[in-house]
Amino acid sequence: MKRTLPAITVALALIAAAILIYLWEQGRREADKALMILPEHVDMQVRDVLYTDVSADGDKWEIRAKTATYGRRENLVVFDQVGATMIMADGRTYRLTAREGRYWTDTKDMEVKGEVVVVSDGGDRITTDELHYTENDKLLHTDEPVMLENERLILKGKGMRLHTKTRRMELLSQIKAVTKSGR
Repeated sequence: MKRTLPAITVALALIAAAILIYLWEQGRREADKALMILPEHVDMQVRDVLYTDVSADGDKWEIRAKTATYGRRENLVVFDQVGATMIMADGRTYRLTAREGRYWTDTKDMEVKGEVVVVSDGGDRITTDELHYTENDKLLHTDEPVMLENERLILKGKGMRLHTKTRRMELLSQIKAVTKSGR
């Protein structure tokens, strides 16, 4: 019996050493993946981001993204696979998704590009490929082709201005409208 006890102890020690070496190597590989040299103009880069900002008049941005890169000198946050909710001070909301976005922290202006979709709490759905938000004017705008759809109609045009405070929308050119029947 005494001969098997040291053999079991040696076997357990070897197994424990192998497990520790394996865990050490896994941790080193993960650390190598996480190490990323950032460009000089980038101060911080994070993954799975929730960025919140409230303007002086009470409007609130909640921006979620797969990654965010912040450059302090430019006061610019660059988002990848962005989803944003704009909650107006009066409670109205706009939800926005796009492949990429830029948010200037000093002016609170934003631009998004790539399969842009905006849905209002009133059920209006706007699609375009590029959209800008100007905080001073409370204005969503684009010069690209745009489509607005709700339960009553479909509007298409080129260029749009949507005043978020008043919900006044203007299509700028090449306007086509189709009303939905049966509703």
